[in-house]
Amino acid sequence: MSDERKDLTEKIRWLLFLRVVILSFFLGAAGLFHFFKVEGDPQFYTLLIPLIVAYVISMGSVWLLPRIPNLSFFAHLQVDFDVLLITGIIWMTGDIASPFPFLYNLAVMNGAILLFYRGAFFTAGFSSLCYAALLTVAGSLNRGSGAPVSGAMLMPVVLNIGSFFTIAWLGGFLASKLSETERLLKEKRIDYQELEALKETLLQGVGSGVAITDTQGRINYFNGPAQHLTSLQEATVKGKKLDQIFSGLTYNFDGRQEARRVIAEEITFTDPQGQAKQIRLTVAPLSNAGEQLIGFISIFEDITRQKGFEEKVRLEEELRKVREFEFQNVPAGVADTDFQFEGVIGKSGGMEKIYHLIQKVAAGNANVLITGESGTGKELVARAVHYNGPRREGPFVAVNCGAIPETLIEGELPLHLQVKLLRVLQEKTFAPVGGNKQVKVDVRVISATNRDLRKEMEEGRFRKDLFYRLNVVHMVMPPLRNRKEDIPALAQYFIGKFAGSHGKQVEEISSGALRYLLNYSYSGNVRELENIIEHAVAVTRKSVLTEDDLPSHVKDGVSITEEAELFEKTAPGGADVFFNKGLSLDIELETHEKCILLGALKRANGVQKRAAELLGINYRSLRHRLEKYDLLNSKNQSVPDEVGDG
Repeated sequence: MSDERKDLTEKIRWLLFLRVVILSFFLGAAGLFHFFKVEGDPQFYTLLIPLIVAYVISMGSVWLLPRIPNLSFFAHLQVDFDVLLITGIIWMTGDIASPFPFLYNLAVMNGAILLFYRGAFFTAGFSSLCYAALLTVAGSLNRGSGAPVSGAMLMPVVLNIGSFFTIAWLGGFLASKLSETERLLKEKRIDYQELEALKETLLQGVGSGVAITDTQGRINYFNGPAQHLTSLQEATVKGKKLDQIFSGLTYNFDGRQEARRVIAEEITFTDPQGQAKQIRLTVAPLSNAGEQLIGFISIFEDITRQKGFEEKVRLEEELRKVREFEFQNVPAGVADTDFQFEGVIGKSGGMEKIYHLIQKVAAGNANVLITGESGTGKELVARAVHYNGPRREGPFVAVNCGAIPETLIEGELPLHLQVKLLRVLQEKTFAPVGGNKQVKVDVRVISATNRDLRKEMEEGRFRKDLFYRLNVVHMVMPPLRNRKEDIPALAQYFIGKFAGSHGKQVEEISSGALRYLLNYSYSGNVRELENIIEHAVAVTRKSVLTEDDLPSHVKDGVSITEEAELFEKTAPGGADVFFNKGLSLDIELETHEKCILLGALKRANGVQKRAAELLGINYRSLRHRLEKYDLLNSKNQSVPDEVGDG
């Protein structure tokens, strides 16, 4: 069925409904009049029969309506029937004196609605003819009865007939305009539906996640790929702000300066299952034809695989650079080719400054203090200072205070020994053990420690005057975690070193193994990396080190990021409570270290050497830590189970 036929069918149905309403009114009025009249009205049945016939015709028309092939002709018949029905009503209600000639106007309006101008004027003409015929017949009867027809009686008739054509013109005009408006609205609705379908198809088929928000950033559309990528249903995210779903998003939806700015960010998104994904997210404003902001569109895609591929390419590039790099004695940027930097590898995290500082101070006699965590290469730097200085032909004497037997000194450098060392530094003389004569010395002191000497001074364990004597030139060795870019070069250097000593033909390391090394957090710094590479070279049977050759703790160990996330989950009372309680890092570390010491002593049954082995430190270091916490006599004390187990 065409749209035009559907519209005309619907209009005819409404016409029939209106007719039934009018018939119901007259039937009800006639019934009431007959009911309340004292004497029976013989005209009641005369009126009732035509009304019932009209009802039957109307119901028959309803039944025939879907079966009529020519609806236009059927519409004419229905309007004409209305005119005849109205004429009959006027005849029965007083002909020329009837109050119901206005019903012709309803028929005219029906003609206009169904058939526009043609139907309206045809109905107006037919109504005029019927009305005139009615009045003519009524006038003839009145003349026969002797009742005159006056001009005053004819004036309303003329006005009524004139109103038929006036209503016909107005009704045709309004019906035409209304039809045109309906047609345009229908076309617009179809266009809108087609655009919506096209938009939905494009947004669903684009392959990327798409979210559309209002001007406040609240989501009102979330396409299928977005739901798949985030594992979130559209009903779940609707009404929420985009930065609530993507917590790493920095776009300020409330800021006016952001209204016209397009941003692209790469963020980490964790779905409800706890799976972390790398997301590239673009946010752009949406404006109407008047350049007014109406919302934002966000397009995002999962770039986890892409990032993994880029990381692999980066690692391959690092390996390529390492393979091409000849480990020369002089780092890049150091002009003097006579300088020796054997074993000092890398240039990131401040190492470049270390090279230049060595070059500047090596030629002099100033005392040098080298600080940094254990395993960062402090002794290598000390040797570089010596072997590039004027004393290179003399011996380099390394003294490890922590390795001096307990019977000779207490602590790594007790205060009374600090005094003697200060005197040597000031006067350049000393008295040998058992001798009385002062011996003049010509030495350069290069000190190295993993302690915070300023804190040691504040706590009275290190003399200030000695500190300032030693700290003429201060070098700070960066930890390996701050110079991850040097790991490929360091690994290649150690491969070459241990391949020779172990008699292996190992040439390089795979990108997979290197990824593990880059993600590992080195508490033992470069020394621990050296140990890992030696292990890998010792166990491998191939020319390339792979992840299978690495120690299990490197592969099982968590990355720094994962360690931070683990701490967030396991911090006492929760991370927010832990960090907002006004903590002191030193106190927290000391408390944790004390608990570990007590736990090790408990498991070693109070035997300190055994406890040192459990903790992976030397006996001297354990003694120092126990003395620090006043626990030297712990073996005679009862260690609480809850502390020992911690």
